[in-house]
Amino acid sequence: MLNNWKDYWIIKKSGLFDSIYYLMNNPDVRRADVDPLMHFVKYGWKEGRNPSEKFDTSYYLNAYPDVKEAGINPLFHYIRHGKSEGRLPQEIQDETNFEKTITDEKCDVSIIIPIYNAAELTKACIDKLYRSSGNYSFEVIVIDNCSTDQTESLLIDEQKNRQNFSFYRMQENLGFSGGVNFGFSKSKGEYIVILNNDTLVTPGWLDRILEVFKSDSSIGIISPVTNYVGEGPQLDAEAKEIHPEEIDEYADKIKEKGYVYEPIRLVFFCVVINRAVFDLLGYLDLKYEKGNFEDDDYCLRTRILGYKLAIARNCFVFHYGSATFNLNKISHSEWMEKNKFYFYQKAERIATSLRHFKSDSAPQSVSIIVRTQNRPKLLVNALTSIANQTHHNFEVVLVNDGGEDVQSIVQIFSAYYPITYIYNQDSIGRTAAINAGLRAAKGDWIGFLDDDDIIYPWHLELLLDAARQNNASMVYGNHNRVLFQNMKDPTPEKIVEWTPWEFNRNQLLVNNYIPINSYLFRHDLLESIGFWSEELERLEDYDFLLRLSTVCNFYHVNKVVNEYRFYLDMTNTIFVDRHKNVPTLFLIYQKYPVEEEILIAERQKTLDCMKNQSEIIDLLLKKVQAKEIDINSARREIVALTAGV
Repeated sequence: MLNNWKDYWIIKKSGLFDSIYYLMNNPDVRRADVDPLMHFVKYGWKEGRNPSEKFDTSYYLNAYPDVKEAGINPLFHYIRHGKSEGRLPQEIQDETNFEKTITDEKCDVSIIIPIYNAAELTKACIDKLYRSSGNYSFEVIVIDNCSTDQTESLLIDEQKNRQNFSFYRMQENLGFSGGVNFGFSKSKGEYIVILNNDTLVTPGWLDRILEVFKSDSSIGIISPVTNYVGEGPQLDAEAKEIHPEEIDEYADKIKEKGYVYEPIRLVFFCVVINRAVFDLLGYLDLKYEKGNFEDDDYCLRTRILGYKLAIARNCFVFHYGSATFNLNKISHSEWMEKNKFYFYQKAERIATSLRHFKSDSAPQSVSIIVRTQNRPKLLVNALTSIANQTHHNFEVVLVNDGGEDVQSIVQIFSAYYPITYIYNQDSIGRTAAINAGLRAAKGDWIGFLDDDDIIYPWHLELLLDAARQNNASMVYGNHNRVLFQNMKDPTPEKIVEWTPWEFNRNQLLVNNYIPINSYLFRHDLLESIGFWSEELERLEDYDFLLRLSTVCNFYHVNKVVNEYRFYLDMTNTIFVDRHKNVPTLFLIYQKYPVEEEILIAERQKTLDCMKNQSEIIDLLLKKVQAKEIDINSARREIVALTAGV
């Protein structure tokens, strides 16, 4: 066994074993679900199996009987001795050419297109690809999974007429993962593209994506936006009804948009993968039949490595959407459920690796309490922002207070971090919901996040570092107030950075300048001050901060750590009943009295300001009812008045 492991690591480090070639040419090994290299080391070479298309096991043993008589693995012998002795890896080429095929003929990008039937779509995809080439060299590798239509003859013609074009026809349908993996094994590019054959690229698409890569070395995979991809940030809502003849014009229209790090997953209709990621991760998992969830798996493993996923919103690729499935009338519900189940099982095993991939500079654990109610799309954005944290020792306590059950969302995100899900079928109220989360929290520190807001990736790490360096038990940061036209459009209309005051308790006694999503506090402080006051209908977070300020040091981190989001199409976050806040604020002032005349005067100004805002809002609502102004104009004025956005 010791010799097996020695051979294993020597061969593995050499790069001369092609695992995909081995699996594709040995179906019994593929079905057995074993490590292909270990199979070759223990059994394969003895059975005359080849480790790659560039090394002939039988030839080497027959040509060099001393190796055969010694019972040495021929590839191991070639690596350690044979190459330097001038021995040949196969009959028709020498070792120079052997090494050349591995190291030479590099290009910038390898574009892998797995296909099954849909010859017309494939032709259109290839034509558009070559017409839209940019400044980078590329090769096209097409994998034909035993198509039954005119695809093979089409590809033969394409190979004759195209530069840097090759295609391989498989002996059996290997599914999406198998086809892509075979393409991986043939690729030479610094970046690798996986492209569906029911797509149409646009001019400059590759240039724009590679610009994003070159701007940040921590990015692992990038996808463009598209017109069809189900739900998620890759979908460009404005392009949903776009016609294929209009795509170039539309792509030029959005070329000035930036890129975002929103997703925890990407759909592999069109993705560009950094070669460094592939070198570390390897191939797609072949256990995912035909397609679906192999992309979720690969994205999860990418994030385990510490790489980011990105969406280039300045790049558009048209996607017909499940065209090959539709054309061939494939019912995929059964195997999709099977793939989904396998992914969840596998995700559970590797989630721990994700949580502890980095050794955090601060070992403290954090509980993030999230309240939600009937806003699943916004909730996904909030939970995604938590998943992207650079500090990995945290849990989420999700409290669903009387809304539609979101167990399916919880199931997805539980693969990325621990989630305690509390579901109240009947609402118990905002404050009681927070307290339910506090009772379930286990972390050393506690933070909050509303379901319509997000935290930035550095949120936890930055605040915890500041707390440690400044011996603080409560830390808070700045935030961006971001205005969106509607929930479907991911492009912000306006962003205003909001910087709270350096901590001053007298100022806090006048008004609350620390938003709920912007701070962390030590869990053990609850023993002194208790939970949130359920007697208060509003401003319960303000009351909690005032009590918190009596028992610990506050520290302000002068950096933006989160987004406080406003959506003009969300009435419940825009039309705040300001008049209800006035009596509640008065009660809080009575609960925490002040004697200084200047503080009393400032409190009165705050009450007067709140009353004035309520009157203006009431007037705007009356104008809407009288049809003197439209509702969007009213909402915009209210947001500007109450939030400064």
